[in-house]
Amino acid sequence: MLRMDHIGIEARDARRSAQTLAEILGAAEPAADGADGDMYRIDLDDGCFLLFAAPASPNVTTQHMAFRVDEARFGHIVDRLRAHRIAFGNDPEAPRNGNTNDPLGGAGRVYFTDENGHLFEVTC
Repeated sequence: MLRMDHIGIEARDARRSAQTLAEILGAAEPAADGADGDMYRIDLDDGCFLLFAAPASPNVTTQHMAFRVDEARFGHIVDRLRAHRIAFGNDPEAPRNGNTNDPLGGAGRVYFTDENGHLFEVTC
């Protein structure tokens, strides 16, 4: 067996970043984690989770993460992005073009960035 356990994500405000992404993805409220409770965990399916923590240095290392969802959840995510006024697009080079069609042939694809500069992708 080989599967992902968790992904660590640097964030200037770990709690707020985790809460925003959890809300956009339709995940459960993030839980405090770590020995000091200063990290925030978003549980995904199959036991995998995202763990938001303060960066080791003053700068956040930006990352790209992609999530695969079903079509219904994809539609809800797009609705929540709009409700939060978070710009999105279907092209990583133009993540604010407002399109949701998948240029790679799937049912839908969006990219959006968070306040830390991370590029999130959601596809179905």
